[in-house]
Amino acid sequence: MKKSNIGYLIIAFLSVWVLVQFFFLPAICSAEPVYVITETELTTLEQNSNRQLAISSQLAAELQIAKERLKVSDQELTEAKLQKELLQKQLTELETLSKNQENLQKEILKSLPPSAPGVLREVGMKIDVDHYVTGISYGVSRRIGGKYIGFRGEYDWQDKKTGVWVTYAY
Repeated sequence: MKKSNIGYLIIAFLSVWVLVQFFFLPAICSAEPVYVITETELTTLEQNSNRQLAISSQLAAELQIAKERLKVSDQELTEAKLQKELLQKQLTELETLSKNQENLQKEILKSLPPSAPGVLREVGMKIDVDHYVTGISYGVSRRIGGKYIGFRGEYDWQDKKTGVWVTYAY
């Protein structure tokens, strides 16, 4: 009977040892320290936590709005780049057209005779109501820029006088 008592004792000892391990060892070996706080501190912690959650939600909403604005800005930037390329292309075409028109205008101006001659000659007669023609004049003017400077000589055979004039036409 001793053998059966020893077996029971071993089983009882192992059972007690397992129970002790199960109930007491986790409390003894626990790595987390335990803190005790008051209800006021707990309320403050909850308020702070709620405030942090509200701020976090607000920041998340603002971030979403910022992302949407960024998408819109990217789209507008793409459209602006396309518009810029189109305008540059049009500008290049207009510059080419303008140069062609200038060249054509220069060719036309070269082919046309000058509208105002470089030298003007004039012949004039002095007329008296009673005696008809009483004198004659002759003049030459040269174009300088857009104006004419010249000389004119005249002779009146009735009075037998000569005259010289310097002329300026504009």
